[in-house]
Amino acid sequence: MSALPSRNGHPTWAAVQADVREVGLRLVRPVQSRARRAPFVVVVLTVLSIGLVGLIVGSTVLQSQSFEQAALDREIADLQTQQQALSREVDLLLSPGTVADRAGELGMVRNTNPAFLRLSDGKVLGKPAPAEKEN
Repeated sequence: MSALPSRNGHPTWAAVQADVREVGLRLVRPVQSRARRAPFVVVVLTVLSIGLVGLIVGSTVLQSQSFEQAALDREIADLQTQQQALSREVDLLLSPGTVADRAGELGMVRNTNPAFLRLSDGKVLGKPAPAEKEN
C-alpha cells in the first residue's frame, strides 16, 4: 500500500480511499438479513407470556393447596383431641373401681372368701364359699 501516514502514524482516510481505488476494490453494501425481526419478537413474547401465565397459575394452585392443607391440619388436631378424650373415657370405664361399681349396679356381690385353682395340677387352693350380699 502506498498510503501516506499521518502525524500519529496511521494512514489518513483519503490515503486509504486512494489505495483502494488503485487496487480496484470497491465498497459493497452490507448483506441484509433475510430473517425479519417481527416473527422472532412474536415468538419471544409468546414464550414469555406463556411462562408468566404458567407462573401465575402455579402460584394460585400452590396457594389454594396451602389453604387446604391448613384446614386439614386443623381437622387433624381436632380429631387427635377427640381421640385423646375418648381414650381417657375408655380408661376410666375400664378402671377396677368403675367395673366394681357397675357390677354392683347389676346385682353382683363381692366374694370375701375367694378360692384359686392351680392350673399345673388342678388343685383348688382355699375353701370356696358362695358370696353373700351385704346389707
